[in-house]
Amino acid sequence: MTDRTPARQAYLDLQRLAKSDRRNTQELLDLYTLEGVLARLAVSPHRENLVLKGGVLLAAWGNRRPTRDVDLEALALSNDPDTVASVLREILAESVDDGLTFDLDSLAPQVIRDEEEYSGVRVSCTAHLDTARITFHVDVSVGDPIHPAPVQVTVPGLLQERPDISVLGYPMPMALAEKLVTAMQRGIASTRWRDFGDIWTLSRSHDIDGEELSAAIDTVTTARGATVTSLRDVLDGYAAIAQPKWSAWRRRLGRELVLPEQFDEVVQHAITFADPVFERRVSGLTWVVAEQRWR
Repeated sequence: MTDRTPARQAYLDLQRLAKSDRRNTQELLDLYTLEGVLARLAVSPHRENLVLKGGVLLAAWGNRRPTRDVDLEALALSNDPDTVASVLREILAESVDDGLTFDLDSLAPQVIRDEEEYSGVRVSCTAHLDTARITFHVDVSVGDPIHPAPVQVTVPGLLQERPDISVLGYPMPMALAEKLVTAMQRGIASTRWRDFGDIWTLSRSHDIDGEELSAAIDTVTTARGATVTSLRDVLDGYAAIAQPKWSAWRRRLGRELVLPEQFDEVVQHAITFADPVFERRVSGLTWVVAEQRWR
């Protein structure tokens, strides 16, 4: 019998995991590829300059979800697209024995524009694992303040055979603050279902220090020039309007067992969690998971 290559073995292991967990193989291929990006970042000279945030970071807190992007905040880097692509090229060229190969010639940077404001650089790339071809993105933002300061986070390997990955990451209060402020700013126009899903899962699985979250929210609102108001005010009527799209997103990502079917339950929970913070009523308090309240 011919020995299997690392790429073939990883591909078969991902297929088996998908079957046992009743998940889509492509979803796991995407996540494995993004882990490969992080594994290379962790051993590169750029590891102290790029901070993990976004969906991939959730795995460090036991809340892994489907995503096709790695989101990074650069601590000291030009926001020139070609410069960002050059840094990514150096990172992806690092040697890691996970079976993945990255097509460095496929790297394609473009400016991300969010509501007509410059907000970062997206670098698209193609990777290969055995016979699979995976397209993914790395989104790099520059200049966003981070408070509390970045911390070392450990992202567990999707496959048990793979080692954990240690990189700099957003602290949880900062990750939540960005999502909460975005929900507040966009109000009933928001289509960021993943943010509401992340607020639900994180606040139902972790205690949160009220003063740290308040400070993080102050950091985000100051940087964005946002006026603070309550979610209850800006999300009035939102759940009913958004229910069909929430249901479709939840089903498409296979989140039926993780997130409630009724979007109103998610919205009301976000209000209960966030409004005491926006209204500065959590000094000296902790969000207690076991009780689902501030005390």
